[in-house]
Amino acid sequence: MVKAQLYLYQKLREKFQKPYDYYHEVYLNKITVVFDNLEEEADKIAQRHYEELGQYFDPDRHDYEDFADVAYEKGIEYYEAISLIRYNNQLMWISTLYQFWEQQVRKFLFDEIKSSGITLCTKKGKEIEFSRFCTRGIKDIKEQFLRFGQDIEQLSCWQTIDELRLLANVIKHGEGVSTNDLEKLRPDIFKSGVLDNNLMKMHRTVLNEQVLNVKYMDFVMYKDALQSFWGELPEGLYCEINEI
Repeated sequence: MVKAQLYLYQKLREKFQKPYDYYHEVYLNKITVVFDNLEEEADKIAQRHYEELGQYFDPDRHDYEDFADVAYEKGIEYYEAISLIRYNNQLMWISTLYQFWEQQVRKFLFDEIKSSGITLCTKKGKEIEFSRFCTRGIKDIKEQFLRFGQDIEQLSCWQTIDELRLLANVIKHGEGVSTNDLEKLRPDIFKSGVLDNNLMKMHRTVLNEQVLNVKYMDFVMYKDALQSFWGELPEGLYCEINEI
């Protein structure tokens, strides 16, 4: 038997937590501000188009109101297109938060087990490379922690992280098992401020229409939960093993 160790010393703990502060800072101060003046931009687009149309105005053939309507529609088209980009951008950042965390955890587990002097092997004795370690995502990650006596589902941050995992799956794949599970936890995510209907079932898409009602405070909540994960884990976890 060889004793394997997961050693989360303070500087490493802080190293894992710090990137989420940068994610938040960049998202809030550099990304969201790009869309702050969207309504004004749409109005300018409409006005510019109206002026361009005016160059061809013939009072004997045209009506100013018709030109105004066309220009207005041009502004609406711009507003809706950029609003969709803003929405997709927000979902991308939230999804990436989860993927970033899962890759952090996977590498931490692999590096710590290897640094204990253990060669990871399959049941047939073949060495397991990193590319084949924890390839089933969160399922394998939970199993690895259980080997070290840590049930990560018992951490206070777990429910929020699991909600984020489901949301990331919904963003990536659309309607499926994760959709049903997420709706049980957060039915509000699938409703607009006006309609109570499940908008994703109505539009049958996640990214082509704005169907998920995710707010900035959700981003903050998920970011805090991922940092809390690294804060809640014990400094040392141990396991006597032959192979993992």
